[in-house]
Amino acid sequence: MKGSVACAAAMAGGMIVTGTVMASSLVLPTAQSLAGQWQVADAEHQCQIAFLASEQSETNGYQLVDRQGCLKKVLTAEVVGWRPAPDGIALLQADGSTLVFFSRDGDIYRNQLGADDGLTLKALA
Repeated sequence: MKGSVACAAAMAGGMIVTGTVMASSLVLPTAQSLAGQWQVADAEHQCQIAFLASEQSETNGYQLVDRQGCLKKVLTAEVVGWRPAPDGIALLQADGSTLVFFSRDGDIYRNQLGADDGLTLKALA
């Protein structure tokens, strides 16, 4: 009995340490590091947008500029802001809710990981 309790305690301790290491491996990028010109694309459209580092208190995010109004054609709703996450970037509606989330996939971000025909988001040089 003593051996099984000690073994269970050691396993639980190992899971806690492993969980801590995994959780700390993703870093939240700053708005300043992501600010700039970006492109959202699907099979039919390529929308050039700008991520600004200006905070928007009403969305709990940052300002997004879509001068061409292209995102509304691609997403069928108005996008007014963006928010970084440790594993990607969210595009936000006026109430601060996430309309679409892009997960990091190498140098680009994808709305559906593993899908070659889904929405992509990439920084422009």
